[in-house]
Amino acid sequence: MSNAEQIEAAAADWLARRDNGQWTEQEQRALDEWLRAATAHRIAYLRLDSAWRGADRLAEAAAEAPARRTWERFSPRRIAAGLALAGAAALFAGYYSSPAPQNYATAVGENRTLALADGSRLTLNTGSRVRTEVGSGARKVWLDGGEAYFDIAHDAAHPFVVQAGDSRITVLGTRFVVRRDGDAVKVAVAEGKVRVEQAGRQVLLLANDTAQADARQIATSRKTPAQLVQLLSWREGRLVMDQLTLAQAAGEFNRYNRRQLVIADPALSGMVIGGSFAPENVDGFARLLQQGFGLRVDNRDDKIIISR
Repeated sequence: MSNAEQIEAAAADWLARRDNGQWTEQEQRALDEWLRAATAHRIAYLRLDSAWRGADRLAEAAAEAPARRTWERFSPRRIAAGLALAGAAALFAGYYSSPAPQNYATAVGENRTLALADGSRLTLNTGSRVRTEVGSGARKVWLDGGEAYFDIAHDAAHPFVVQAGDSRITVLGTRFVVRRDGDAVKVAVAEGKVRVEQAGRQVLLLANDTAQADARQIATSRKTPAQLVQLLSWREGRLVMDQLTLAQAAGEFNRYNRRQLVIADPALSGMVIGGSFAPENVDGFARLLQQGFGLRVDNRDDKIIISR
């Protein structure tokens, strides 16, 4: 299925869900965000919505004037509206019958937002790799590395699954972030409920809950709303550090930059750092260490060496 066909299928899905009599405010917000994500989304939705409404008017007209001549019911305008609606229905059906695996990746320092065929959206952080498969009644993403923020369209009949190594995250409709570093997986929930499974164990996370999963355990913790905002600050182009060690701060900067911070003196690794930084401003961070903490900073090719 091409990208244009996926957009058409998503637009048809939104229209079908809107008219099923159980439309919620949460679904409306999700639709609004999907429409804002791309001009192609709005064009597809408005075109199919026009055909949809046209078909409704035709049905009403037919009910009010059953005695009209047969040829009037098959005017070019009505045929065109019917074909457009039929095309939308076919694409909608194709969403559940024709999987279209896709691969996406971001370079170091790059962020990218993707719109999926089911109306969900995901934002990839720096150096991330995902595979997506939407179809055959399933919705699944494999996070092969890096970090992604998920804004999942609600579909009770088809749970959305994120596979990150051996960790499996299942949702119906919610917002959350998953970060994978090798076999270690971190999950933080901004809204809704998320089930995390790992090696036969599982936990249920609610808004502001986080989990860290590896081969040994799933450890959970509760964050304040402010702390969760910090975890998601990369989506706004910031690194917000609250009581991080120098080793942790260096690790965060190294995710976004080719030039790597190297702590030459292990005794400095536990130094506590705080502040808000642009991820690419590794030189500014190094100057802060030099001027604010009296540390030595040496630039060597693609490395910035930190020492006393």
